[in-house]
Amino acid sequence: MRIKVLLIGMCIVFAQSVLAYEYPSYYNRPSTNQRVLNDFSEYMVNVKEKLQKNWVAPDFMEEGHIRVLFKIDKHGNVISGDILESSGNLIYDESAVYAIHKSEPFGEFPTNSTRETITINYTFDTSFVKTDKMKEYYELAKRYQYSDKKTALQYIDLAINEVLGDSESYFLYKRRAKIKEGLGDHIGAKEDIEQYEKMKAKVDIKRVHSLKRQAEIEDSAFAYYYLAYAYERIRDYDSAIEAINKAIERTDLNQQYKRYRTELVKASQ
Repeated sequence: MRIKVLLIGMCIVFAQSVLAYEYPSYYNRPSTNQRVLNDFSEYMVNVKEKLQKNWVAPDFMEEGHIRVLFKIDKHGNVISGDILESSGNLIYDESAVYAIHKSEPFGEFPTNSTRETITINYTFDTSFVKTDKMKEYYELAKRYQYSDKKTALQYIDLAINEVLGDSESYFLYKRRAKIKEGLGDHIGAKEDIEQYEKMKAKVDIKRVHSLKRQAEIEDSAFAYYYLAYAYERIRDYDSAIEAINKAIERTDLNQQYKRYRTELVKASQ
């Protein structure tokens, strides 16, 4: 699935206390040491390129956003980190954390720097919205959905026409169904929900095949965790349990995987 990756913001935050992770608000007051920022300007470009290369953005949320804070030592190794703003979805959050660890080491610090560590504030964002026009119409539809449903309907129609026939834009039909329901068009809402489910089913199947190949090639715990989640979405619980077992085999550290397996077993019964 193609996903439009939005602006990914990043900044260096200079901390003086090793206990700073206990006080996230501290990081709202970054240093303005311009010399240090200049020293690390090229280094941070390389960090961003690595993260973009290694991040596989989950493709099941209309909008995704997570902000992560992580500290690296002078050799480029991650020594601590925290999620400051969660996406609200465990798969999405872990995809960002996994990308960070997959990217290390980030490389030696610049030779002209005497710093032992730096702390990086990094934001991952994605959207299903594929074109600027589609984004414009979609945002306007959301804006007017509760205040002026007729206008909202006009804009969501324009958004759908912008990507007509694209199964990956299935979420637009669910949005339009809500608007039509609010206007009392129950038949039209039902038709849109049926179209949404039909298109989404195609995308879910494509996702499973893609993630299965990715997991076999990458052979990582996260890849199998994501595959398990994809199987769960199409209600193939046996395959989901098999995938999460492979994820657990590849790491002893993540209790979340074991809890997820328990949930899958209950759902399969």
